[in-house]
Amino acid sequence: MEKTREANRKAHRDFLKQHGNKVLASGALLSEDGKIIGGISLFDTDNWHEAKQFAESDPYTKAGIRLETQIIIWRKRWWNGSFLGEE
Repeated sequence: MEKTREANRKAHRDFLKQHGNKVLASGALLSEDGKIIGGISLFDTDNWHEAKQFAESDPYTKAGIRLETQIIIWRKRWWNGSFLGEE
């Protein structure tokens, strides 16, 4: 799997860059011993279908690296040290 990941890493990173500020964060999920066990992306959208399209279009997904994708709706309430919408 690591060879496949390495072969698609540039395309994956270029894909993330193409989505600009909509990708709030992205990176590998690691086991306690530091091995990659998955990945996560925080994608800023109110549209579930847009999130699904993003996940399905990722070169890692197309290469079979992402065997499962979960799209979870998240309400951003706390960001960078403060509650949003409150003074």
